[in-house]
Amino acid sequence: MWAWAVSGFLVLVGMIGLFTDQIGPLPTNRLHALGLNLGVGLVGFAFARFSREDVFVLLAGIGMIVMAVLGYLPGTGEHLYAWLHMNRAESAIELGTGVLSLGLWATQRR
Repeated sequence: MWAWAVSGFLVLVGMIGLFTDQIGPLPTNRLHALGLNLGVGLVGFAFARFSREDVFVLLAGIGMIVMAVLGYLPGTGEHLYAWLHMNRAESAIELGTGVLSLGLWATQRR
C-alpha cells in the first residue's frame, strides 16, 4: 500500500505544482512538479501495476534520501533551490519519507 500511497500523493502534488509556485510551506516549480513529483509518481504506479511495489519502495527510499542529503550539503543545496525550488523543510520531509520507505522495505521483504 505504501507504493500506491506515495505514487498517488506525488501525482496529486505534481498536478497542483504545475499551476502554483507554493504548496503549503513548500516551494515548487514546473520542473520539480514534472520531474520529481509526476514522473516518479507515474513510475510508481507502473511498478505497482506489475506487482513490483517492493522495488519501487526501495528505489524511492534511496532517491529520497539522496535528494535530502544533496539539499543539506552547502554546495548543492543552493543549486537544488534554484533549479527545483527545494528548501530545508522539503529536505527534511524527503529524509523522513526516505527512511520510512527503506524501513518498510526492510520489514516487508519476501
